[in-house]
Amino acid sequence: MVLQLESVINENQLQHLLTQIEAVKIAVVGDFCLDVYWEIDMQGSEMSVETGLPTYPVRKQRYFLGGAGNVVANLAALKVGEVHAFGVVGEDLFASEMIRLCEQLSVKTEGLHVQEKEWDTSVYIKRIVDGKELNRIDFSNFNKISKTITDKLITQLAERIELFDAVIINQQLAHGIHSPYFRKKIVALIERHPAKIFLTDSRDFGNDFHGSIRKINDYEARILCGHKLNPNDEVSKKDAEASARELMQRWGNLLFVTRGEHGILVCDDDEIIEITLPKITGPVDTVGAGDSLLAGLAAALGAGASAEGAGQLGTLVAGVTVQKLFQCGTATPEEILHLHDIQSSKP
Repeated sequence: MVLQLESVINENQLQHLLTQIEAVKIAVVGDFCLDVYWEIDMQGSEMSVETGLPTYPVRKQRYFLGGAGNVVANLAALKVGEVHAFGVVGEDLFASEMIRLCEQLSVKTEGLHVQEKEWDTSVYIKRIVDGKELNRIDFSNFNKISKTITDKLITQLAERIELFDAVIINQQLAHGIHSPYFRKKIVALIERHPAKIFLTDSRDFGNDFHGSIRKINDYEARILCGHKLNPNDEVSKKDAEASARELMQRWGNLLFVTRGEHGILVCDDDEIIEITLPKITGPVDTVGAGDSLLAGLAAALGAGASAEGAGQLGTLVAGVTVQKLFQCGTATPEEILHLHDIQSSKP
């Protein structure tokens, strides 16, 4: 059975949920990244004496949390009571900037471990010239997490596990922390704590996090069900529901399947509830929307909301952030309530 819902919680229930979230404690275990923007102004260029080539003078530089960092930024904007970061950084200047940005948001960073060898902080440098982005400069493509750092990370998380109302597992990088050894260790931790909420968002290893709740998109769901798709292929509602049912049976746990502008499928106990996204007029920017929705789901589940209530909050958070152009936006409780009010007042 598939039910379609536009509203699961009313304004009073939403306000109560947002208040409850202020007491929630969440750990985020994942691929912490730094997005860097260097705006180059060639009017200040000089010829290098050493190379005879023109220099690229940077007029403005901007640094933003990406990957799992964007997830913690969204949790902080939601006013989650405590947010704890667990991940790996390199012994480099970018690690200092990442930690500084996290601490600006009052995110606890004791779980960010430094690996001195075979690891660079995951950084994506975007050089902008005349409003156009040049070839990106990436750090992290050759990272290899050590077993020593993995053991330290998992041990620290295990020692503090009872502190958290929910644990988010974020995997975005092929060369991130999620080695086969790490995945084996995190699954063992999940198995030791079956009552704990573990919510996984994994781009490449969705099948591996047994015992956790999954949040995936419809494209990833079709791939996991053995279908071949091109990156730009659109997944029909029928195919998304079929994949959701197959994965729900395979994993035996709550599942959230996102469908872009079509909303989200909340799948539990052989029932699928479709929650539509708020109707947005005007331009949208979907970069980081998945992280925003993930944060909303985790915050709601950690506060004791139902799966449907979590899906509703997640779509509202995403509905706010997609309206923030040219950035990985976040959503405050005030913005969420405002969007809910607008949607509720529409005929």
